Amino acid sequence: MSVKNSDLLDLVASTLPDLPSQDLEVAWDDPEYEWTRIMQKERMEVDGGTTIDRYLMLDPTGNASYCRAYDTDNPTVGNVLKKISVPWTRLKTSYSWDVFEILQNKNSAKGFINLLQTKRIDGLWALAKLIEERAWIAPTSVSDDLYPYGVAYYLNMLDAGATTAGFNGQTIRYQDGTTGTVCAGLDASLNPKWKNYAALYTAIDNAFLRSFRLAFMATKFKAPIIINDPSQKGYGQRRIYTGMEKVVDLQALADARDDNHSGNDVLGNIKIGEDATVYINRLPVYHIAELDSATYSPVYTIDFGFFKPFVHSDYWMKETEPMSGGVSQHTAMTVFLDGAHNNLCKNRRRAGFVMHTAIPA
Repeated sequence: MSVKNSDLLDLVASTLPDLPSQDLEVAWDDPEYEWTRIMQKERMEVDGGTTIDRYLMLDPTGNASYCRAYDTDNPTVGNVLKKISVPWTRLKTSYSWDVFEILQNKNSAKGFINLLQTKRIDGLWALAKLIEERAWIAPTSVSDDLYPYGVAYYLNMLDAGATTAGFNGQTIRYQDGTTGTVCAGLDASLNPKWKNYAALYTAIDNAFLRSFRLAFMATKFKAPIIINDPSQKGYGQRRIYTGMEKVVDLQALADARDDNHSGNDVLGNIKIGEDATVYINRLPVYHIAELDSATYSPVYTIDFGFFKPFVHSDYWMKETEPMSGGVSQHTAMTVFLDGAHNNLCKNRRRAGFVMHTAIPA
């Protein structure tokens, strides 16, 4: 007896909601899949509209001064707000079944559910890999609106030939070899406080630790006690990310130092936890596979209170009903999953810093 495709579509559609909840952490060929974990479990923010827009204040107008009795006033008004804007980038994945696969398994509840779950994992695995690969690099070019703004887009290394550590990270190095200083619509070369902290290192040694501690303290800004911080409140953990070789070097340095500091002696600490995770200043160091071959061996420290993944409120992980393949694939049934997202750094001076090896002039 024949079975109508419409009946099979209904069978698939009614079974999918009973599968385990969607989770992007379904891949096993990456040691962390850190960005998808953050998006799914921790720091993801939901927004809408045509772009992700925020305003920031880089400098005050300068109306404050000491004065004497009966001094005249000369108040000034200035436009102190700068706008940053990030476009939404869209992504998609899908998973398909052949009619014959469904017919082979439909009389076995366990086999049918396993079939559907395996197909879904296949689609989500590809999505997780795509998000993770793009999270750590800059887009293809300055005009690229296809790919999201990754870590390397916001936390820039020093310029070629530069050696002075500090808030001098301003040049975005795109994947096609071009460069630019306009980040999220704001030119860092014209706005010095829109630059991030960057520093050089030559080896993972005590000199590296000293530079790290300077960067750690330099980027810990706080609002004056007389002002309520206008920044959006929210918990954001700091973490350190780098390639495998540098993680192992840090483990070796921790072994060599054999620190026994504890309590509030934060700046003396480099330790290895029971799970072999290295901690510097109590910040965990994680291996990111995408950074194993990164040029100039970057070591990123990110504060997720100011560096956040955004997803669109009306267009994220939207799963379609099962669809027939039509004439071109008449025995195929496919579910599509779509979304829009990007990453936003709200304050490059507080979002973290990058340490890297020297870039030739």
